[in-house]
Amino acid sequence: MENTKRFDEISIMRVLAMTMIVAFHSMCFYNGRWVKVNAITIPFWTKVSSFLDVVDLNMFVFISGYLYGYLYIYRNKYRHPSEVIVNKAVRLLLPYCFWGIPMVIIWPWNTWSNFFHGVGHLWFLLMLFEVFTLTVILQLLNAQRFKFTLWRGIALTVFGYVVWYVLSKYINPYDFLCVTRTFYYFPAFMIGYVCAKVRIGWLLPNWAYIGFPFVVFALFVFVWYPLPLPNEIIILVRTICAYIICIDLLIILSKSILSERSRAIIQKIEWLSMGLYIFNQMAMDIVFTTPVLHRWFELHWMIGPFILFLIGFFPPLLLSYVFNNCKFLRWSIGG
Repeated sequence: MENTKRFDEISIMRVLAMTMIVAFHSMCFYNGRWVKVNAITIPFWTKVSSFLDVVDLNMFVFISGYLYGYLYIYRNKYRHPSEVIVNKAVRLLLPYCFWGIPMVIIWPWNTWSNFFHGVGHLWFLLMLFEVFTLTVILQLLNAQRFKFTLWRGIALTVFGYVVWYVLSKYINPYDFLCVTRTFYYFPAFMIGYVCAKVRIGWLLPNWAYIGFPFVVFALFVFVWYPLPLPNEIIILVRTICAYIICIDLLIILSKSILSERSRAIIQKIEWLSMGLYIFNQMAMDIVFTTPVLHRWFELHWMIGPFILFLIGFFPPLLLSYVFNNCKFLRWSIGG
């Protein structure tokens, strides 16, 4: 981890996760989720988007946990809880409020109640801040060192899932302050942390190459075909598949060697990923609140997701570049 290549795998995974998120948003009009804009339901795109939805955000949180673990263990960073809270509040809560408040005011489907449950896609920023806060609480419970073993990681995964299930089912079904989703994604963060601690990129490379296609296929089956199992079990199996995919990719990509040009391109997109996430769905909202465009995409459902991907990726990427290069604006996208 001490060479210049140490984060190539993380950079690639972050760009991959961001690409999957944009692709997922490009299909939301066709999977019936966006009721706010009278979305339609196309079974094929519903299945594909469900596959992406299981992996993309779990991968993003996994990466966050991995980087946090690496910096905490090997770079002696984040030793003071206040350092974490202040840093993440500036990078996550500030953009959430800056963009979330106008979204409540402008879009007719949002209310002030939405602001406290996660405004649109910005709920992810609120949730991720709470994941870091929960991690800080665990740090405080360990007087000297934030210690994790594989078995503690497994125990926390089960604990997070159980808490998520109880909250979503009985206590907090409306997900006030995104607390319910925080516990669902918290295990991905902890698994990333454990992977950094044990330097898993140097372990079991053959297992990763062999196991990866099998896990992807298993997830495909659990997404594509209706199985006679309780929904909670299906969600749990899908989520575990997503964790294994993240670990496999980390191991496989840690062996990759990038050219300087490829590394520069990937790191540039990675640098712009926060702004890309924030602006991506805003671009989609503008498209579907324009009647003529709404009708066009409704009629052309076969190529619609591909066109929406281009709209949701490149203009937001350019806008993110502008914001990141302006010292008066970069704070609004966590820069």
